[in-house]
Amino acid sequence: MSNTINYLSSLHPLPKGIRDVHRRYGLWICKFMRGSTAQPMTPESLPLRRFEFYDLSHMFDGRGWFCSGDGKLTEVKKGDGIVIAPGFQHKYSGLNEVYVEDAISFCGPLADYLFEAGIIKNGVFRIGKARRLLPVIELALDHSDSAQIMVNIELQKLLMDLYFENKNLVQKNDAVFEELLGEIRKAPGKYWSLDVMAEFCNISISQLNRLFKKETGMTSKNYIDSIRMDIAAEMLASSATTIKQIAKELGYPDPYHFSRRFKEIKGYAPMQYKELFLR
Repeated sequence: MSNTINYLSSLHPLPKGIRDVHRRYGLWICKFMRGSTAQPMTPESLPLRRFEFYDLSHMFDGRGWFCSGDGKLTEVKKGDGIVIAPGFQHKYSGLNEVYVEDAISFCGPLADYLFEAGIIKNGVFRIGKARRLLPVIELALDHSDSAQIMVNIELQKLLMDLYFENKNLVQKNDAVFEELLGEIRKAPGKYWSLDVMAEFCNISISQLNRLFKKETGMTSKNYIDSIRMDIAAEMLASSATTIKQIAKELGYPDPYHFSRRFKEIKGYAPMQYKELFLR
């Protein structure tokens, strides 16, 4: 009973005031905010909420976090946007800094179609640091029918532009990530920190971690170690190089650490593995 009450209390209802021009067009910007500031909060301190409308937030300044109903946390960087569809449980706020946003709330059959087509998706995406929602908001201040039709057109265009920009960005990120994997294979002994790899790809560490999981099925550490141990296995089987030399070449200052990791991945201690190929 109490859970139901808490869930219902998190509902943000659709504002009143829709006009015939919006019904005929199938899209209505029901509210908006310019330069609104939210103070930093921890995820634990905020309840989940849901809207009866679509909401597009652009954090043009500050730093934030986003949490969906499944508890997954995503960092929000300056220039990121957040889209929320009706009924989607979520919460977001500032992360050690204020969250400064422009936001547009909208609804209608046309918005539903864009959502069903995948053009509008729940979650965090990239908008850029320019305040691209402002022209739409400023046009929405004019309440004439002709201006309301124009603002709907501009909102549709913005949503379409953001969809294709982010689709191309994902494809670009995938290509750069493949380049990163090639560099790791060419220089396995290099110290590949998360910061170094994220900078190489020009993405956040959280995006990097998602790419590793998506493309390799492993964490970055496990992937790099697996590459190193494949090379180590080849060296053990085909050369007289010592374990200490192999460990140093592959970026392990401590040969005992290397040996433990080799056994974890290959199932044999390095000398046991070498003996298998000397029989």
